[in-house]
Amino acid sequence: MKRLLTGLAVCYGLGIILNGFFRLNFWLILGAAIAVLVWAGLVFRNKYLSLILILFLALLSGCLNLANSARLSKCHIRNFMIYKNNPVYRVSGFIASMPELKNGQQWFTLQTQEVQADKLKYNCCGKLLIKMDFEQALNYGDNLTLTGSLKRLPGFNSSSRSYRDFLARKGIYLIMPVKDSRQIILRSGASGSALIRNCFRLRVYLEQIISRYLPPLPASILSAMVLGQKRNLPRLVNENMVKSGTVHILVVSGFNVGIVAFIADLLLKILRLRRKLRFIVTASCLLVYCLVTGATNPVIRATVMGIIFLSAYFLKRDPDIYNSLMAAALFILAFDPLQLFDIGFQLSFISVLAIVYFYPKFEALICLKNCRIKVLKFIIAGCLVSFSAWLGTVLIIALNFRIIAPVTVLANMIIVPLATLITLCGFTLVLSGLLYPDLAYFFSQPTSVLINLLLNINQALVKLPLAYIYF
Repeated sequence: MKRLLTGLAVCYGLGIILNGFFRLNFWLILGAAIAVLVWAGLVFRNKYLSLILILFLALLSGCLNLANSARLSKCHIRNFMIYKNNPVYRVSGFIASMPELKNGQQWFTLQTQEVQADKLKYNCCGKLLIKMDFEQALNYGDNLTLTGSLKRLPGFNSSSRSYRDFLARKGIYLIMPVKDSRQIILRSGASGSALIRNCFRLRVYLEQIISRYLPPLPASILSAMVLGQKRNLPRLVNENMVKSGTVHILVVSGFNVGIVAFIADLLLKILRLRRKLRFIVTASCLLVYCLVTGATNPVIRATVMGIIFLSAYFLKRDPDIYNSLMAAALFILAFDPLQLFDIGFQLSFISVLAIVYFYPKFEALICLKNCRIKVLKFIIAGCLVSFSAWLGTVLIIALNFRIIAPVTVLANMIIVPLATLITLCGFTLVLSGLLYPDLAYFFSQPTSVLINLLLNINQALVKLPLAYIYF
């Protein structure tokens, strides 16, 4: 089977969906999976039967992984919550995410290690969402002891339920409000991954470079486009991008990963390193960039695909785009099967699949290859790519966000090339700020001008009649 990986990924996803609807028993699925595995081993000489059994095993594996993810450990902090008398808890652990400031409140995730309630102390695990009403200098890996009440996440309306489900997919079920600095004890030492800690430090430093050379608004947009950080992005800008269907440019994606791979490989070629060593170093750079930008679904997808394509390039083999994309999906779902129900995951993969599937068909339909005017060919190709992505995602966006944006195709034709130029300028600005700061001022002005031009064009597009329709 040429695209066995694609078949495995599809069956694995169907297994997750199946168990998501029917909530099958864990031990029943495990028994069936073992039986199918033994059967496949006995008939491995029968090519077609063994292939069917392998695909069925992938489906059962998806069911099994989702069932297992729903089973919380006995030591999970949620199991220690007392629902009567609302006691005061004393929780110790380390910060497992980069603290973020939103609307004057500081938010971060605490990886719990110990909990004390009613004078009883237990070792525990699991994550806890912390909401602080004040700002304090905290970083990933800091060891903390917090005192306060534990509360369940809200679920009284549709928006809060979706937020609750979003956090549940990350293994977070409780929140601790912190209103006073006396509720926090910062303990010595640092925990967590040293690699992640250093990647976060690098990200903060790169954000400082962007803020140093650009005004606040362009800096917030460039930080989103290059580093995946949207916390300083004005809400109005994000809403206008949603209305025009171009919000995806504010997300780090495959294009960014491609730039990192190109720069790393180019520098290594100049240093005349061997092919295998270049591959290892370039792949390492992609992994670091993935961590720096927060390891979101689009970045993980692009990173896995990038490494697969690099492997094919260095091994002198032709990569298959479908298998590469499905390998990325399998990689993400193996670690977190609940991502399949996340709108970001769905849009990230379906948009790429739509482009890969529809674009060649549209290109052949209008005989684009016969066009001899390069500028016209480039414009038409951009239209087809934009229309393909819109065609694949319009239904999902309509069902989840209650909006249809007919202006999306036109907006992407204009804004995506402009965003590409901004991203290139942004990487150049950051690199020059790292290596030769005086040169960074040379790139800051055109970058700022391009960002302001993008905002003005997007604003004009969303004001067109029937540019977007809420329902």
